[in-house]
Amino acid sequence: MTTKTILVTGFSGFPGMPINPTATLVQRLPKRLPARVRGVSFRFAVLPPEWRARESVTQALIRDVDPDCVVHFGVDGKRRAINIETLARNWASTIRADSAGDVAPSALLAPAGTPDRPSTLPVQHMQQAASRSGVDVRLSDNAGDYLCNATLWDTLGTGRPAVFVHVPAFPRGRFENRPAYHAVEDAAVYMLRDLALRMS
Repeated sequence: MTTKTILVTGFSGFPGMPINPTATLVQRLPKRLPARVRGVSFRFAVLPPEWRARESVTQALIRDVDPDCVVHFGVDGKRRAINIETLARNWASTIRADSAGDVAPSALLAPAGTPDRPSTLPVQHMQQAASRSGVDVRLSDNAGDYLCNATLWDTLGTGRPAVFVHVPAFPRGRFENRPAYHAVEDAAVYMLRDLALRMS
């Protein structure tokens, strides 16, 4: 039997978000998910949130792992729900610095590229599966103008099925309306198990 592989990534901290919940997520998911789900295995990696690492780290990792699909996780401190991104757009902020202090070299990710690239994994099924956790899970067509959007753009450009999932930041107090981290982790487990079953 040929084993299929899902590559799952998160990011380490960056300016404005020194503690990134997706780094914790990617470190904990191997303990929550079986090594294989009906012949589908998982690989996990934490990416550096740096513009110059798009090719040297992220795309190099994808070439090395050679996954059948990629699920990227990232954090958005302004969101209160999990957002499954349905679209990567050909734009980037040239103002917002990354963890190395650099900014995007251009306002366009690809000067001659198309305006957008649709996500190519079953986003509605992923939304339904993740919602079993009790967390508010939504579809979004705005992945932003930072490395989250750029990472999805790059991966879709390889032709591999891919999606980006934004999660909220860690709640800061008992009365904050962000979901608890453990519920976000549960949502990710449901989502990835369902995806693996659909690939098997």
